Amino acid sequence: RAYAELQKLDKAKSEFISIASHQLRTPLTAIKGYVSMMIEGVYGKLSEKQSDPLKNVYQSSERLIKLVNDLLNLSRLEAGKIEFKPEPVLLEDVVSSIVEELKINAEKKGLYLKIIKPAAPLPKITADQDKLRHVILNIIDNAIKYTQAGGITIMLKQLDSWARIAISDTGEGMTKKEIEGLFQTFARAKAGAKLNSEGAGIGLYVAKKFVEMHKGKIWAESGGRGKGSTFYIELPSGT
Repeated sequence: RAYAELQKLDKAKSEFISIASHQLRTPLTAIKGYVSMMIEGVYGKLSEKQSDPLKNVYQSSERLIKLVNDLLNLSRLEAGKIEFKPEPVLLEDVVSSIVEELKINAEKKGLYLKIIKPAAPLPKITADQDKLRHVILNIIDNAIKYTQAGGITIMLKQLDSWARIAISDTGEGMTKKEIEGLFQTFARAKAGAKLNSEGAGIGLYVAKKFVEMHKGKIWAESGGRGKGSTFYIELPSGT
């Protein structure tokens, strides 16, 4: 009876998260859209005094939308409702497009963001492109947030029947204990909690589940505090 009650409560929790997330996403997207138009001057030219607070509102709405999307993915994973749509994908193209998308965020902080590609092009992999993008974007975005000086290097490599992505940063680094709990729900390293208080630690848990859908592996390594971190993603290559 106790187990059945726990299952019932867990289902109710997942349904609440899903409904609340859906209800939040629409107004948040509208807020982001209108603020963006205001910043662009659609409703008249803004002074610097007006523009700077609106940019903060825009960034906050972006973070909230990301959190809501993570919550939606979490509820779908728990309910077994995540669709997997595999297709032939060029990993280099996916990574390059994400780097272009996030480059401006790195430049604002004075960080470098670069890709090191292998001499020979990587073979295509079979992947759900949207989920793969979600994983890689999440890790690079986190690396930018948690790095205050230096930058981020993304290295692509072919290892026998595996395609490897290594995302290295010069950020705060992590202890062994923090790494061990990194991919659990609502788990966050101390550096992340200190530097980026808006996150809830859901993103990496969802990323791990998405990588596992591809029969791949994801893990992190760090030399400790102040020594940066490297996140590795390995996916079966070939189509």
